[in-house]
Amino acid sequence: MLSTIATRDKIQENISEYLDMMEKGEEIIITDGRKEIGRFLPRGKVVSLAAERVAGILSSHLDADKIKEEALRRKYGLAD
Repeated sequence: MLSTIATRDKIQENISEYLDMMEKGEEIIITDGRKEIGRFLPRGKVVSLAAERVAGILSSHLDADKIKEEALRRKYGLAD
């Protein structure tokens, strides 16, 4: 996913431009000074930081549901 970083002032001045970018699938990271304060994500993109991290860690050939099930089984001692 493409990302653009913009200050809060830039967003306010050029909201239409940034909305157009989002329509094309781009993520907009909003900053205030040097601190990230939020993100605009295109519809259908990952919205959870945890999910975003997992998506970056897991390769496409792994089954996320099976991994989650196995983690729960180990943590809680669940049996089939």
